Amino acid sequence: MADRNTQEALAGALDNVIALPLRQTSLVASTMRDCDSLRQGIVTMQQCLRALGDLFRNLDDRPVEAERLRAHMAELNELLSLRLDQLSLTERLLQEMLRRG
Repeated sequence: MADRNTQEALAGALDNVIALPLRQTSLVASTMRDCDSLRQGIVTMQQCLRALGDLFRNLDDRPVEAERLRAHMAELNELLSLRLDQLSLTERLLQEMLRRG
């Protein structure tokens, strides 16, 4: 009988366990580092797109193809900028979570 009471008490205690704020803080900090890594990757991709744009300016013999590629690069750059904006918002929310701790 004591075994059953002990198991029930243990089950009840497990239902009331609250995660330590330190663990949550660690998770938020880790997520913020991931956001920073993503931001760096996006900035690098945008730099590569600019370098490709410079390269395409030298494609005098295939202007139609160069223009198509420039348009595609502009779309990619716009999407990357959108992702940067989303990352900034995510980082602000994470910082607020840390502040409130």
